[in-house]
Amino acid sequence: MSSRLATHAVWRDTVFAEALRHDYLLHGLMATSALHKATLLLKSPDASAEYSKVALAHQNTALAGFIPAVSKPNQENGIALFSFSLLLTIWAFASKKLPEGLNSVKLDFGTGESSPGITLPLHSPTADFIEIIMILRGIYAVIRETDKWLQGDIEELLRYPRSEDLPPHSPEVEEAFGTLRKAIDDPQLSSLWEGEDSQPMRSLFLEQLEQLRDISRCRSVVEWDGHIFSWLIMAPPTFIHCLKQSNPMALAIFAHWAAIFRCMDHHWWAHGWGYSLVVDVSGLLDPVWARYLDWPRRQVGLVFQGGGAFDGRRMT
Repeated sequence: MSSRLATHAVWRDTVFAEALRHDYLLHGLMATSALHKATLLLKSPDASAEYSKVALAHQNTALAGFIPAVSKPNQENGIALFSFSLLLTIWAFASKKLPEGLNSVKLDFGTGESSPGITLPLHSPTADFIEIIMILRGIYAVIRETDKWLQGDIEELLRYPRSEDLPPHSPEVEEAFGTLRKAIDDPQLSSLWEGEDSQPMRSLFLEQLEQLRDISRCRSVVEWDGHIFSWLIMAPPTFIHCLKQSNPMALAIFAHWAAIFRCMDHHWWAHGWGYSLVVDVSGLLDPVWARYLDWPRRQVGLVFQGGGAFDGRRMT
């Protein structure tokens, strides 16, 4: 659930005690356990399918109790709602790994953000991930509604690193961000992403790049690796819209986040996402972006020969 050892006792003791008081949280924990087994047994289809069915049954029961409760957060249910919201994050990631028909639980906690539609290829890793981003942003809205009741041991799950807790980037990483920064000023590329009003777009991408440069220092400290999500959760709706609309500059920045996201690969529900996203974005972007994707591609261990990885779908 978390890389920080201090949180393990919170899940074992505090969250479980809340689950004994709130059935939806107890079903949520059982669903998560079954989902874990289902993903571990993907090479054994029959066993995985059985655990997936168990997970789905508990998920549906849990959501039936959670949805009415989340509309009325209070001191009595605040910790349970918060804990369940964290489980939803895991479901969002893990369910995408399951075969079609076994991942049908509906997670819809929209934030009210404008969603004019995704132009990314249907069911591509990036399109699927954008869907997860929207779920995460909705979950964060739930967490904001409950934080005033999160006191005591449960506060350990809310901790985030101080700037001094995170080491500076290596020269290689700083160089990668410097190279990506140059893409924003590359006249060969500007016409591909600027749109009609170039200055606000440029400011948006510069801001998101600097935010990512700062937040991504968590990749070097395993106990804070989950902090990497805050970049997407806190990103302005305009940037999320750019991702949905396949803006190539937004996708190039996102590819760097995805490469850094590999720091979460030791979590069963996040494993493989970083690699899949970098591969997908590399195929979506035109070869003119190749030099700006070199670092994320190297980070996930991709080997490109003759530009073949850029064949197929391209977003210019």
